Amino acid sequence: MCEVCAIFGAGEHWSDFGRMRNDRYPFEDILHYRSERRRRLSLVNRILARFDLSCQDWDGETIAVHHVSGRFKLAPTLNDLWTVAEELAGRKIIDPLTPEFSAAGGPFRAEAA
Repeated sequence: MCEVCAIFGAGEHWSDFGRMRNDRYPFEDILHYRSERRRRLSLVNRILARFDLSCQDWDGETIAVHHVSGRFKLAPTLNDLWTVAEELAGRKIIDPLTPEFSAAGGPFRAEAA
């Protein structure tokens, strides 16, 4: 994807559509979208850290998931991230949108102790 499309495009995942949609001031929309995306990925990184993984924004449209070994894969949406993370980690990662995640204590249980 070219950089211009990445700047003005929007992802296809439902979480990417929580932006303001201001046609009169699109620059503010872009800033808000990027800020929310950074915030979400920061939370995701707290979950992935336990699996020797991290993620980062890639062109505003895709998520690059990295393993400490240097391997990485791209995940088109937040939903795809969990499958990619499991492939790189070589084990099951509980999706945070499922009841099993809460039952397991989530990613922050050890930090609270």
